[in-house]
Amino acid sequence: MNRFIEGETIYLRAIEITDASERYLSWLNDEEVTKGLASGVFPSTLEDLKKYIHSTTSTRNTVMFAVCDKQNDLHIGNIKLDNFDWVNRTCELGLLLGDRSYWGKGVGTQVVETTLRYAFQQLNIRKVLLAVYANNPAAIRLYEKIGFQKEGCLREQIFYKGEYIDKYFMGIFSNQFA
Repeated sequence: MNRFIEGETIYLRAIEITDASERYLSWLNDEEVTKGLASGVFPSTLEDLKKYIHSTTSTRNTVMFAVCDKQNDLHIGNIKLDNFDWVNRTCELGLLLGDRSYWGKGVGTQVVETTLRYAFQQLNIRKVLLAVYANNPAAIRLYEKIGFQKEGCLREQIFYKGEYIDKYFMGIFSNQFA
């Protein structure tokens, strides 16, 4: 596989239509994986997934990477930068670490830090933003550990399992990222 950016134990490469697989699809239909994401509200099919990858890779306003394990080239998740504002030099980050066997091992931190280096050093982005749901405390801790700060809250914005939960907005400036 063509490695675009490398971290310590992972690498990022361009996502491809061939990444649309039953394995990837299982992440989108896994309630635990999608509980903190906008996806997962409706069931996904392989055709939906292929359409999503095609539409995402067909625009210059999104950079989407497949996250792969260096040891075995296994596709374990995705990370994207999108909604670029080239005048104000901002963009938004979204992470899906779909393979649960990689959770809690620092992989998410490595993936986000590798992507931030790319955004700040290669794309000359000044600030990266993200949204995270209150029901995903592990993600909130990960982002805060990296240096993201909460910038706002939409109270009771997301309906999940019979209740409304808060949606937080977080950001990090290039000069705050080591």
